[in-house]
Amino acid sequence: MVVRTEEQGGASKELLRGILSDRRYTEVSAQPSRPGEFLLSSDSITIYTRDFTTATGTLYPARRVTLSLRDGKETSPSASQQRALLEPQIISYLGAQDMRASRFVSLDLIPESVQHAVTSIEDERFFEHFGIDLFGIVRAMVRNVMAGRLVQGGSTLTQQLAKNLFLSPKRTISRKLMEIPTALSLERHLSKKQLLELYLNEVYLGQEGSISIHGMPQATTTLFGKNIADISIDEAATLAGIIKAPSYYNPRKHPERAKERRNIVLGKMRDLGHISETQYAAAIQRPLRVAPQEEHRRIAQFFTSTLEGELGETLDIENAPVTGLAVYTGLDLGMQRCAEEAIARGVAGLEAAHPKLKKSDKELQAALVAIEPYSGLVRSWVGGRDFGESQFNRVNLAMRQIGSTVKPFLYLTALDGTLNSYKTATAVSILEDKPMEFHTNKTAWSPENYDHEFRGDVTLRYALENSLNMPALYIAERIGLATLKRTLSAFKIAPTVQEVPSIALGALDSSLLRLTAAYGALANGGVYIQPRLFTAALDGTGERLAVSELVEQRVASEDAAFVLTNILRGVLDRGTGKGARSKGFARAAAGKTGTSDNARDAWFVGYTPTLVAGVWLGYDDNSPLNLTGGGAAAPIWGDFMKCSEPFLPIGEFSPPPGVSTLEVDIKTGQIATPDCPRSSVITEAFVRGTEPGKRCSEHGGGDDVPADEVRGERARSGRRQSGFWSSLFGQ
Repeated sequence: MVVRTEEQGGASKELLRGILSDRRYTEVSAQPSRPGEFLLSSDSITIYTRDFTTATGTLYPARRVTLSLRDGKETSPSASQQRALLEPQIISYLGAQDMRASRFVSLDLIPESVQHAVTSIEDERFFEHFGIDLFGIVRAMVRNVMAGRLVQGGSTLTQQLAKNLFLSPKRTISRKLMEIPTALSLERHLSKKQLLELYLNEVYLGQEGSISIHGMPQATTTLFGKNIADISIDEAATLAGIIKAPSYYNPRKHPERAKERRNIVLGKMRDLGHISETQYAAAIQRPLRVAPQEEHRRIAQFFTSTLEGELGETLDIENAPVTGLAVYTGLDLGMQRCAEEAIARGVAGLEAAHPKLKKSDKELQAALVAIEPYSGLVRSWVGGRDFGESQFNRVNLAMRQIGSTVKPFLYLTALDGTLNSYKTATAVSILEDKPMEFHTNKTAWSPENYDHEFRGDVTLRYALENSLNMPALYIAERIGLATLKRTLSAFKIAPTVQEVPSIALGALDSSLLRLTAAYGALANGGVYIQPRLFTAALDGTGERLAVSELVEQRVASEDAAFVLTNILRGVLDRGTGKGARSKGFARAAAGKTGTSDNARDAWFVGYTPTLVAGVWLGYDDNSPLNLTGGGAAAPIWGDFMKCSEPFLPIGEFSPPPGVSTLEVDIKTGQIATPDCPRSSVITEAFVRGTEPGKRCSEHGGGDDVPADEVRGERARSGRRQSGFWSSLFGQ
C-alpha cells in the first residue's frame, strides 16, 4: 500500500493513523528510531517503514520517510519528495483449516535477548551438552520426586526440536525413546547455532483461532505487533515463558500468569549473567503489553475461499503453510471493511423498515463486489451476510436475472456506430414510449413500464435515466436482437444469451461479478478487463509460481462509452438511482438500477473513474423481494462509496477527443436558441458528427443548421459555460 495523496486531496490524520495502526505501527513522541514506529505532528508525519518482499519478489528495505501535512492532511508530494511504501496486510492464511503461521529469520537477526531468554529457561546447558543433558535429567528427576509430581522435564532444546520436526507430539514412552537417537543425529550433523536457529523458528507458541503460531519471529508480530529485531528484554522473556505451556501462559487470556512466568525467566537470565541487575529491575517493572487485535483473524472469507479455489487448480494450497506460499492480491482492507459494514447496515435497515423481509425459513441475502476498472483487480468482495452461516458465494456463483441493469448495454449499442448497422443514436434521440405487443411461440407479450404509464415521445437520456421499458424495446427493435446479443456477449455479461425481445429488459441470468466487470468496461472507456483475484504467487524463496496477467479487449468505442457514462450520471442525480446519493456520496459517478421480474432481485451497479462496484439483494430461493434496485441496492452502494472515499483518488470522467458538447433543449433535443428557458437548456455530449442539425422548434427555431454553424454553436457554448458538468448538474 502506498500512503500518498492525489492532486485534489489528501489522507487525513485519522486515516493515516488507522492505516498504520492496522499494520501495528507504534506512535511515538520523538523521531522514530526503529522500523514499525511513526511520529504524527500538526504539519508532518514521519514513518519508519518495515522491510518486506514485493509481488515481484524484490526486497523493499526499511526506511524512514517524512511526509508533509497541510490542514491535517497529507499533501501532494513533488517529484523530489519521498513516499512511504507500506508492507502488504495479511488477509488470511491459505491451506487446511488447521493452519500454521511462521516466518523464518536467520539467527544473526534474532536479538541475543531472545536467544538468552530461551536457553536460560528451557536449556541453560545447551552449548555444553551433546544433545542429551544427563545432569539435567538427574536434576529433573530429583525435583519431581521431591514434589511428588511432574514439575520439570529433562528434555534439551535439541530433543524438543527433534520432536517438533520428526516425531509425534503425543507423550508416550516410545516417542521419548525415539527422541534420544534423533537428537544425537541432529547434534552430529548441525552446529549449535544451526540447531538454535531452527528451534527459535519452529517452536510452538500458541493458537489464534485455527492458526498455530510457530517461531519467535511470528509470535513477536502476533503478540506485540513488531519485528523480532525490535523486541525488548521483557518481551523476549514473555515469549520464552510461553514455551512451557502456550495455552496456560497465553498473555492475552491469562496476563497475570504470563507476567509471573516472564519474571521467572528474567530472574534466570540475571542469575546466568545474561542481563544486569539494573536491567532485571527495570524489566520486571514494565507492564505486560500485548497487541489487542488478533492478527490472524479470518477476514474477507468469501474472497479467500474463492481465491483458494482458483489457485488450487495449479498450486499446492494445502501445503502452503510449509512451502511459504504467499499470494499478493488487490484487496484493500479499508474498502473491504466499508463493504462489510455497508451490507450489514443496509440489510438491517431494510429489515427494520420492512418487517416482512424477515422470514422464519429464509434470510434476506446481499452481496457486493468492487473492482478497479483499469486493472481488473478486486478491491472488496462480500458474498453474503455471514460466511459462518452460509458459504455460498453470491458474488460469483449466484446466477440471477439482471433486470434493467442490461439497459446501458442496449443503449450503448445504439450510441456506438461500430456496434450496430442501423444508425447512430444520440442522447437526445426521440424514442417512443407507447404500448407494444410481441408475439412469440403463439403467445402475446404486452410489456409495460414499471409505473404502468406511457409518456409518448421521450429523449434517449430521459428513457434511460428513468429506466423506461417501452423505449428500450423500441431501440431493441431498431438495432436488432442479434446485434444486442453480440454486444452482451462481448461484454461477457452472461454465458448464453437468447435472441428474444425480453433480453432488452434484462430477462437473462448473470452473476454479480460478471455484471460488475461489464460496467467496469464502461468506466474504462470501452475496454473490458477480466477480473483478477491476485497479482502474483511467490514461494518461500521469493520465486514467482503464478502470475495473473492483465487480459483486456476493446468492446466499444471510447467516444460512445463516454456519452453513455454522461447519461448514466443523470441516473444518480435525477433518475432511478437517486438513492445512491442519499448517503452523502457526491463525487462524479455513473450507474444503473435493476429490478428483476416479480421483484425477486434488486441491483445497483455504479462506477467512478477509478472504481466500479455492484450490489445485489434477494433470497436464495428466488422468492419475491418486493423492493426495487433504486430503493434497496442503490443506498447500500452509496454507503459503501461514501465510506471508501478516503481510499479513492478524486477525479472526473474526461471526454475523449472524439466527443463534442453542445447546448440543447432538454425536451426537444434540438440546439438551444436564445428563447429557450435556461431551466430547460443543458450541455449534452455527442460523438462527433452526430450533433443535432436543427434549432429548437418550440422556441423560435426549427430550421436546419449547417455543420460548420453547429461547430460554431458548440464553440460558443463552451465559452458561455464554466464547464460541461457544471452546466449539466448546476455545480
